[in-house]
Amino acid sequence: MDIFKILIFSIICFLGTFSEMNSQITLIPDADFEQALIDLGIDSDGMINGQVFTSDIENIISLDISFESIEDITGIEDFAALEILNVNGNNLSFLNVSNNSELRELYCNSSSAGFSMLMSDLDLSANTNLEILYGENLIFLESLNAKNGNNAILTITLPCEYEGNPCNLDELNCVQVDDETAATNSEPPYDDWLIQANFFYSEDCSLGITSQIENRFSIYPNPTSNLLTIQNQNGLDIESVSLYDALGRKVMENTESTEAIDISNLTTGIYFIHIATDSGIVTKNVIKE
Repeated sequence: MDIFKILIFSIICFLGTFSEMNSQITLIPDADFEQALIDLGIDSDGMINGQVFTSDIENIISLDISFESIEDITGIEDFAALEILNVNGNNLSFLNVSNNSELRELYCNSSSAGFSMLMSDLDLSANTNLEILYGENLIFLESLNAKNGNNAILTITLPCEYEGNPCNLDELNCVQVDDETAATNSEPPYDDWLIQANFFYSEDCSLGITSQIENRFSIYPNPTSNLLTIQNQNGLDIESVSLYDALGRKVMENTESTEAIDISNLTTGIYFIHIATDSGIVTKNVIKE
């Protein structure tokens, strides 16, 4: 009888442990996301109930949930082993993969019929194993943080095309990277990156757009007695160049794109050059000898 009792007790303990293991759940609030997991045979209970057993997803290495009308992929954080994620053609307002430390490839194209991806921020700073980011037509993207300490293995491709015509990611002004100088000079690995936007590379995008623009222009020689050269390090579109004297009076203006101005006719003194670009205005001091 004692042996029988011990056996029954052991079975009860085992069932209790098994039940507890399987009771760990991950919330999946988006029904389309959960349906995709059911269709892929990942969600083992097969029901749309806003959750999935964590044990069903924690060892998944590759996940393709493209073109499923998904708006929210909350729950992706518990895909602990995930290396490849394809969310192409969905309608995501945000994409947080900061907990997916094993992620190597991320595909997040807008749908071919339009601009379906709505996220404005993409932070990859925690994804140190990331090798590929590919996203077409992310026209709402304002911030991209790719400073993950391992840019050496990373390739970013963010093209833009609509109805056969090239377009720009107009909202994207700054891309945060490990090595600003190498990125700005298109040195490896950044020479393989394609980001179809008028933007700056920086190691700290929090500095602000004005500071970023100023760092991309050099004025030389300064002081000078005649020709003043504007070195445009990022190929920005210069809309106009104006020169003001110390009293704030405009003494010269060129409304065409230029990278050199002749100040030989000006009197000696301190002047302020205003360089208007499509991303903002840069003001620098100039000394006329």
